[in-house]
Amino acid sequence: MLLPFAVLVFGQGGMQWAYRSAKLVVDSKGMFLEWSADSVFARLKFLQKKIVWADLQNATHLPSFNVLQLRSKTNSSSWVIRLKDWTISNVEFSHDAVKFAEMDLLNVLRQQGIFETASKDVRLLALEFDLMKHPLTRKILMGVGALLVYCFADTLIQHEGWAFFNKDYLMPHLVIASLATVVLFWVVLKAGKDGSLPMNISLTMVVIAGFSFLATSYVAGIRLNQLAGGPLVSAEYHRDDSCEKLIPVEKNLPIVEYTSKTRDYWCSIKAEDVIRVKVRQGLFGKFQFNLTEQTQTIHEFMQKH
Repeated sequence: MLLPFAVLVFGQGGMQWAYRSAKLVVDSKGMFLEWSADSVFARLKFLQKKIVWADLQNATHLPSFNVLQLRSKTNSSSWVIRLKDWTISNVEFSHDAVKFAEMDLLNVLRQQGIFETASKDVRLLALEFDLMKHPLTRKILMGVGALLVYCFADTLIQHEGWAFFNKDYLMPHLVIASLATVVLFWVVLKAGKDGSLPMNISLTMVVIAGFSFLATSYVAGIRLNQLAGGPLVSAEYHRDDSCEKLIPVEKNLPIVEYTSKTRDYWCSIKAEDVIRVKVRQGLFGKFQFNLTEQTQTIHEFMQKH
């Protein structure tokens, strides 16, 4: 997984370094990179960048990243220019231009009428949106953070878990999370009617909050089932012939399922041996286990073998 990431990082860094050794030409026809004839980069066609003003779809300045993004009508890929990589030379300005010392690449493009004639890409406006400054997105972020902190903290001190990971046990949490997400989406839509909250930002925040609701419902459900359910009892179990399941003596109790990684440990125990498993029946007949002892024993077994 690290190799593709390293290739991306070093490849992008190398391309940026190559661009800084080029000359960025801006004229009445368009914008393009130009290397000297003896430069090795001049032979690398994939490094060449060029855009004609007539083919320009939009030009957007992103101050937060100090970059300029250009999109062509004929090419779906964009050209991102880091403004700090370029210095201005041999540029003729109009009479009403400000002093040369105050000029930069953006001013040069404005002289070409780029930002006045090209429409902004609304998808890029979200990059300039500050989530912590808008009151609603700030509250959502703080709420999501609080939920995740609770999930993390409760998981650390919680020693019980649902007996099954299936639709019967997941459906209540999906319903709760869906209802909470719908309510939040309605609130976000109502707050964004004034146009201060971009739709893509709204959808992203709602999706993030929805997953947080689901995780919180799942973790909190275990705690609620523990507090409001029946007592934690020690029930008798036996391993099955596959050494991957623990079968209860009482037929109304749930089966404990393990993966093949624990097969060596369970096969070391005789089929007739009694295995004590702590189980609790909670609300609406939902079961949960406390397998702390089994987990610790399996861990010690694997360390020795």
